[in-house]
Amino acid sequence: MNDLGIPEFLIDYLAQRDADRQSAAAAAFEVLTDRERRLVHDAAVMGYVQGMRHPQRERIPKDSRIVARVVQECLAFPDLYPAITGYVPEPLRAQCGLSEDEHDADDCEIQADTSEGGDHA
Repeated sequence: MNDLGIPEFLIDYLAQRDADRQSAAAAAFEVLTDRERRLVHDAAVMGYVQGMRHPQRERIPKDSRIVARVVQECLAFPDLYPAITGYVPEPLRAQCGLSEDEHDADDCEIQADTSEGGDHA
């Protein structure tokens, strides 16, 4: 037993279950396309932001209201949620020759580095 009185076998079991969940999530994420990964990233970050802003003890709105609110918030910060908004930085548009409306990052030969893009505090 540890200092909290929890049996070691239970701690080991819970740690293994946590590792299993992390492995399963990583495997599921790995098979997604780049665009799907960006969409999951943008939606998860905005969902977290909206969840943190939701007043406690207030009813959770219907899904349709939540989706509308998240999309509105993403559109307010297009550079932070490019998979949702279609935002393409000006230097990238200049390199590939497509307008922002024409640009589809999945088809563009010059890819934006989205691995850093949404990590903001």
